[in-house]
Amino acid sequence: MKHTLFAIFVCAGLGRASSLPALLDLAAKSAEREITALSSVTCTETVVETKVSLKDKTEERRRQTFDYLVLVDTGDGGLSLTESRVEQGKAKDTARPLLASTGFATMMLILHPYYQNSFDFTDLGTAEQSGRTWRRLGFEFRPGRRSPSILRAGAREYPLAWKGEVLLDEVTGQVAAIHASLGSQLEEIGLESLEASVRYGPDWLPVEAIVDLKTRHQHWRNVHEFGSYKRFEVNTTEKREGAKQP
Repeated sequence: MKHTLFAIFVCAGLGRASSLPALLDLAAKSAEREITALSSVTCTETVVETKVSLKDKTEERRRQTFDYLVLVDTGDGGLSLTESRVEQGKAKDTARPLLASTGFATMMLILHPYYQNSFDFTDLGTAEQSGRTWRRLGFEFRPGRRSPSILRAGAREYPLAWKGEVLLDEVTGQVAAIHASLGSQLEEIGLESLEASVRYGPDWLPVEAIVDLKTRHQHWRNVHEFGSYKRFEVNTTEKREGAKQP
């Protein structure tokens, strides 16, 4: 079973966003900023996959490290993100991953203008975290709308109905964290729960994503860590030959 999140700098206004529409506008600008920032850098992604027993004991664990970057396409008025993950020091052992989870670095797409209308949002007040006060913004997927993520099980794909909460700075638009869970169970494939928690750094870039998935008989937990960010630049050189003399 493989889960993939598809996607696929704007300055926030000064002052505090007091109303829900103002918060949503601020959140949209923050999401646009995050996608712009993420698409301009490369980083190292470390993934620890863990298979957990019914008694919450580790049965199996694997660790992989990738060179990671995101490519953004906004053609034809749409928005899509393509993740490039190249494993570092790939060993001869090509065993399949315990749970293939990708795309969680771009979880902030929930707030992006392209997907924001797919969710109902609520103002949940404030919360204290890391010595700061954050605004809590609740969200829940609206059935029948476009989802920013899918669950791929075999040859089938299932749009995911996320619901959860965002911690947002009401002045700068910086997102501290997003926690989301599956709003509706996919009982036909035995899925009982799916949760994702993403933490962001002060530069709008993801730091950690934790994915927890349970079926009737199995439990997986993947931890993605993102670091060693470097600006991604493409340099092109055009070489022209002089005209040949007759």
